[in-house]
Amino acid sequence: MKALILTGQPGRGSALKDSFALSGFDVQVEDSALYAMTLLERCRPDVIVSTATLRDLSGIEFFDLVRSDPQLALVPFVLLDNTSSPHTSDLDLIMPADTSIPEVVRSAYKLILELTRKTYISEPTNPVAQHGIQGQLGDVSLFELAQWLAKSAKTGRLRVEIEAGSASWLFTRGQLIHAEYAEKSGEDAVLHLLLKAESQQRGHFHFEPLTEADFLLEPVTIRKSTDQLLLSLAVEMDHRQHGIN
Repeated sequence: MKALILTGQPGRGSALKDSFALSGFDVQVEDSALYAMTLLERCRPDVIVSTATLRDLSGIEFFDLVRSDPQLALVPFVLLDNTSSPHTSDLDLIMPADTSIPEVVRSAYKLILELTRKTYISEPTNPVAQHGIQGQLGDVSLFELAQWLAKSAKTGRLRVEIEAGSASWLFTRGQLIHAEYAEKSGEDAVLHLLLKAESQQRGHFHFEPLTEADFLLEPVTIRKSTDQLLLSLAVEMDHRQHGIN
């Protein structure tokens, strides 16, 4: 995934770049809105983050430029600004200028996931839909990720690397049909990975889009719908956390 960051504050830009890069983004930082528009003509990012003040325009003025181009109309736009006006209601997300950088990354990531879910069918050239997604578990929970894959009717393999272990979940048209983790399979593997991710909250994930023919010989170890599975496992996790048998 690609992130374009616009800011007239070099220190802030460097910190944002480092944090987005750690979450799996290719990042470009610029201080000129007009120059950034020339970049957008050649390569559309998956998210734009802008501070209120840039070298040549304000963040709001840059937003207007972006939205005036039909090819950029669906690019998520995050503005870091302490002021608000009726105009800012058009923004995808506005956050206080002093918002912590990890929170900016998490919020931008969730914005991308939600947009991809909405445009998955109507926009097949969406680069996120074509090439999959990757990132850090601290930016998005496995529950949210599984729900998004289900709602988006994704087919492919989700790989999770966590605390020197790895897991594999297979989805076909949004249905989680097989899971492997820590020498376990099926629902048991899903539960143990969710418990580990809940306590660890560190790790890396990558979803690779595939066709059903790519894993035709894989076993089917999960029969519940993904929504039913997640609901039952959420109840099980709650019981374990509160010591209920």
